[in-house]
Amino acid sequence: MVLHHFAFVTVLRKPEITDLLDSVSDVAVIAVDIPIGIDGPYPRRADVAARAFVEERRSSVFMTPPRSVLVASDYEQATRVAEKAIGTGVSRQAFALGPKILQVDAVARDESRVIEVHPEVSFRAMAGQALTHSKKSWNGLKQREQLLIDTGIVIPSELPIPGSVAADDVLDAAAAAWSAHRYAAGEARSLPEDPVSGESLIWY
Repeated sequence: MVLHHFAFVTVLRKPEITDLLDSVSDVAVIAVDIPIGIDGPYPRRADVAARAFVEERRSSVFMTPPRSVLVASDYEQATRVAEKAIGTGVSRQAFALGPKILQVDAVARDESRVIEVHPEVSFRAMAGQALTHSKKSWNGLKQREQLLIDTGIVIPSELPIPGSVAADDVLDAAAAAWSAHRYAAGEARSLPEDPVSGESLIWY
């Protein structure tokens, strides 16, 4: 989703991040809800800080597996590698995201416009307090929509994207764009709040 001064401009759906980069060459910051930086110590301090920040919604932030787990040939091998490397298994969801994580991590190394965000962190920052309802619920969906409206982001009722795109995914994209705009304006904050050089950061 593209914003200008916290106002909706357009929405795009691209299969790969490289396709997106080609489509938004004039955009200052691109926020992605994908981990960036998978070669440091486990767990990433960004993940730990994000889970603490969102409080009740902490289960929405998964602990990013290290590269050695994500490059495994299949889930069974990934589980064995994870148990040896970090002393625990890896969820199927996290392993399934491996190709996307590896792709985005590689792109972000050469593309300074790409930053990592987490929609639940962004919504928590907008609200100023923990959100109690899941984004999959009606109350949670409307709460997040109202938070966006309060910031000036009004999403049109009709969007030029396939109907198969879930409503909560659209709101998540808007929350990511909100954080991207704050980053471009020099107003964003990071998790962890006391980063060291080269450390993974989640921006909001």
